[in-house]
Amino acid sequence: MNEPLDFDSGPLHSIATCPICGGGLCGVRICTGDDPTEAMPGGGFVMCDECEAVWMEPDVATEHVYVDPENPKCPICRGGLWSNSRWADFDEVQSLGWASSMDPKLDARA
Repeated sequence: MNEPLDFDSGPLHSIATCPICGGGLCGVRICTGDDPTEAMPGGGFVMCDECEAVWMEPDVATEHVYVDPENPKCPICRGGLWSNSRWADFDEVQSLGWASSMDPKLDARA
């Protein structure tokens, strides 16, 4: 029997080791708005699971931002980061057109 995926335990699919902190994985997150089971079309971003650096495209060489540690917000809908986004599954990464950016060696579910 398969266990349900825990979308907040860490990235399901990562694109790189974080170039900012050097220790985290930069995984793809999906904005869900106020419904954690639904993804908003085109609502993806990359976030380090350690330092919470955020990129709006799947290229960690581009400019990044940090979420506010006191009041972290989803960079897409501006709702609460942890209640309004989750780690993306493979189909969601594909629908964003970012599958070619994934590094399968970093995939915790491989």
